[in-house]
Amino acid sequence: MSVPTAFSPSKLMARLRHLCKDLPPRQPTSDGERQAAEYVRGALVDLGIRDVVVQPFKGISTLGLPGGIAALIALAGFPLGWFAGEAGKWLGGILLIVGAHSIFRLYALIPVFYKKWIETRPSQNIIASIQPSGEIRQRLYLLGHLDAQKQRFLMPPDNPALMKPSQTAVIVVAWLAGISLWLEALTPWNLFWFQALAALLLLGTLFLLLADERQPTVEGANDNASAVAVLLSVAEAIQAQPLEKTEVHFLFTGCEEVGHQGLQAYLREYQPQAASAYWLDLELVGCGQLAYASRHGVTYLTTYRPSPVMVRLVEETAAAHPESGVAGRDMLVFEEVGTLRLSGYDAICLVGVDEKGQLPHWHRITDTLENIDPAALQRTAQFTWAVIHHLDRRFDPRPTDA
Repeated sequence: MSVPTAFSPSKLMARLRHLCKDLPPRQPTSDGERQAAEYVRGALVDLGIRDVVVQPFKGISTLGLPGGIAALIALAGFPLGWFAGEAGKWLGGILLIVGAHSIFRLYALIPVFYKKWIETRPSQNIIASIQPSGEIRQRLYLLGHLDAQKQRFLMPPDNPALMKPSQTAVIVVAWLAGISLWLEALTPWNLFWFQALAALLLLGTLFLLLADERQPTVEGANDNASAVAVLLSVAEAIQAQPLEKTEVHFLFTGCEEVGHQGLQAYLREYQPQAASAYWLDLELVGCGQLAYASRHGVTYLTTYRPSPVMVRLVEETAAAHPESGVAGRDMLVFEEVGTLRLSGYDAICLVGVDEKGQLPHWHRITDTLENIDPAALQRTAQFTWAVIHHLDRRFDPRPTDA
């Protein structure tokens, strides 16, 4: 299998450079995100791909909005519980538990109850498909998001090892504080000191969230213009050398960084069948060693795993290409595979990791074009190409005999 010329480092970097240097910041729902979508659409059309669709939807501009609302709901429970008598304790406990559950749902990628009231700003997905040369037997969906995140010191903190314990503690402590108010309504117990500590933890989290809201939007070269550049080159290669039996769908999503609204909108409108469908998500693939995320999540309560079918596809490809060095890694990552697995799809994420197993420049102002490794982009494109061809020609989705 020859390596397509579309995967040359110079071509990959040219696409990446336009996204990072020629456009405004790509914050969700912003003009920069819209211009990135227009660029991708134009690039696909220029490749001769006729089936290119712009899908509009409504989203939010910052992750701080739903997170801040959840924290405020929980915090409102304390004054009610402390100063409004027995009825206040019952109502305050309800607010704390609703707030804790909302935070949990945000991390579990489950829509919160106030979703429809805050998703009001325009965004868009770019969708394209390339037909195989023969009869369609299966479908492959390739994902990369258009938007970029603000610099966030909550996700991840400077010491990433603190992320899961700290974010899990916020959920659990808020939930327990709500229970403690109910216990006070039912018993003579006084649990004020635990509640005061819980209030301080929630206030501190809200303060840090608001501090992150004042941070600039990062350039997003690694997260996730790197994936967009690779997928455009993969589209160029497939357009020149169509697959035999696999219909390939390219999905460039908006608003990934604020709760996957773009992917959710796509799933609602198009309702792709899960049978004989395979989803490959690319994230932060411009630096470090390429791997696949074998366990995802940023709290202990909301971890998720890729589909076993997709793990086998990637591992078989890696075994056939040992020079790739691709292997599974447990990661602090929070991306679209979670939404896909929640919806019952076979999905996996390819992602670059540094020597410590962390995501290079994730949600940091250092995520710039200057810190991208052109060779890492090329390796990702080549391995993605190998996965695609293994799926198209040799992969058997049925489990092997034990």
